[in-house]
Amino acid sequence: MLQDPQKRELRTKLRSYNAAFVFTSTRVQSVGFELGLGIHTYRVQGAFYHMIGGMEPEKGQILRFLQAYVYNTANEMQNRQLQNPNLRQEILMALKDLLGQANPYVNIFVRAANRIVANPEEEVRVVITAGRNHGEEVDPRWYNAPLADEVTMILLGELREVGNRDVIVQRRYEGGLFRMSELAPSYDPLQYLLLFLVGEDGWCDGLPL
Repeated sequence: MLQDPQKRELRTKLRSYNAAFVFTSTRVQSVGFELGLGIHTYRVQGAFYHMIGGMEPEKGQILRFLQAYVYNTANEMQNRQLQNPNLRQEILMALKDLLGQANPYVNIFVRAANRIVANPEEEVRVVITAGRNHGEEVDPRWYNAPLADEVTMILLGELREVGNRDVIVQRRYEGGLFRMSELAPSYDPLQYLLLFLVGEDGWCDGLPL
C-alpha cells in the first residue's frame, strides 16, 4: 500500500511510471518543438502509431518494453530501475505487483516466460487476438475486464492461421519492432497500462455507438 507522499509522487510522474511498464513504443513521422515565452508546444506531423517487438532482445541490446516481462525475469526490478533511475523503487514494486494481479497481458507474458525457461529450445509465440467473444448479454462498450485466455494465447511450434489484425509476438524479430494495427482492441491497453489497468479493450472496428 502506497503512503501519501508516494501517491503524490505517482500522480506527479504518472506518465513516467506508465512508461516503465509499457509493452509497446510510440512513433511519429515528424516531431517539432516550440520553446517560446508561453506554453511549450509539442507538434506532431503525420501518423502517430505504436510498435511492438519480440520477447527476447537482439544480441548486445538492452531489454525494451515487453521484453522486461519475459527475459531475465529474476532481475526484472533491477532492470526497470536502471532504465528509470528517476523513479522510486518502492512505487515500481507496488505497480508491478498490482499489474501482476490485475492485467491479463502481464499474466500471459509471465506464462510465456515460464514456458521458455522450462523448454528453452521450444518455439513460443504469444498471439494477442483481435476477435472477442463478448456474448449476447455483454456490451463491448462497457469497461469489461477480460481474462487472459480471452485476449491472448500461447502457440507452440509451427504458426497456425490467425486473424489479420491479431498481434503475433515471437521470441525474436530480425529488424526490431513492427507496427501494430490501430484497429486492434489491444492497441491502447498495451501502451497505457495504468489507464487500462485490467486490460479493457480500447477502441476497435465495429464498436457500436
